[in-house]
Amino acid sequence: SVLESHHVSLAFQLTTRDDRINIFKNLPPDEYKSLRQSIVDVVLATEMARHFEHVGKFANQIVAPLLAGRDSGPSDEASSGIGNMAAEEEALELLAKPENRALIMRVLIKCSDISNQCRPLKLCKEWSRRISEEYFQQTDEEKALDLPIVMPMFDRANCNLPQSQISFIDFFLREMFSVWHAFCDVPQLLDNMNNNYAYWKQLAVERSHGGSGSGNSEEQ
Repeated sequence: SVLESHHVSLAFQLTTRDDRINIFKNLPPDEYKSLRQSIVDVVLATEMARHFEHVGKFANQIVAPLLAGRDSGPSDEASSGIGNMAAEEEALELLAKPENRALIMRVLIKCSDISNQCRPLKLCKEWSRRISEEYFQQTDEEKALDLPIVMPMFDRANCNLPQSQISFIDFFLREMFSVWHAFCDVPQLLDNMNNNYAYWKQLAVERSHGGSGSGNSEEQ
């Protein structure tokens, strides 16, 4: 988490250096310490090395109990009101736990951080192009400096961009946004993701049949 740690450390340095932009200056020390810890925690959660850990905990510790509570309420009309109230109280108690609130914030920022495939297609393509170009430049520099190639799949000479986006959705996004949808109902994000997935699938087929090679650039 070197990059994430650097970003959050520098952000606090810049913010607290000048009173004109120091949004924390009026906070009591205890509140500032707690807020800083929360901010650092969610920024470090964007480190992809712990992606499956965060998503798995969120699914098992929060989403599964909430869904179980919804499904276990009484079915008869006479007792459904009391049952619903009990389920709501259990849900509120679950969500009020500090460790669960921290976990929700981690997954929320993760959904925001890597959400380009859940945006409308025009934005999805633009951000796919931008992040791919960033990785291409990193690989170019690693080659120029004779360093180990960290992401060989993002060599601009042979990268298959459509397939890279398909794999990213399959391995990282589909499960995360499915459990986030179960938590807070975001059907439009799932619809966008599925539409974009179909776009990349079709493009991958066209590229393979057309024999155009890497497919590492897209028309915007």
